[in-house]
Amino acid sequence: MKAAVSEFGGKDFFMTVNANFIRLGQEEIREDFLHIADKVIMPGDRITLIGKPGRKARSVHLNENAFLEYKGTFTGEAHTLAVFAVNGSVSEGLYESLFYLDHKQLCIMTNYGQSATDIQANEIHVLREIK
Repeated sequence: MKAAVSEFGGKDFFMTVNANFIRLGQEEIREDFLHIADKVIMPGDRITLIGKPGRKARSVHLNENAFLEYKGTFTGEAHTLAVFAVNGSVSEGLYESLFYLDHKQLCIMTNYGQSATDIQANEIHVLREIK
């Protein structure tokens, strides 16, 4: 993975072209509920969209059969990250992360940290188990 490396809250923070990752131990993640768009998500929820369907810019939209599993939050000095496991798995303690600004706006550092994209959380799609 090509990435610019920085630090967030004393942890390694990686910025790729269009995603952010943070290296954490599972015990460092606060298992908080989080209000995004019109829903409150909880650890274990599997997300397929944050934003608006069909709009790539300013949205997080995953390909078919892909999801981000919400794990919780991690807070640095001034900002909070929403922390996710890509397709429910974690490799080498790397979690995908989004800056949580408020329930309607998140942010990703893009272009290797040279710019940022705000995510307009108009909608959130959460996969539900079929029982």
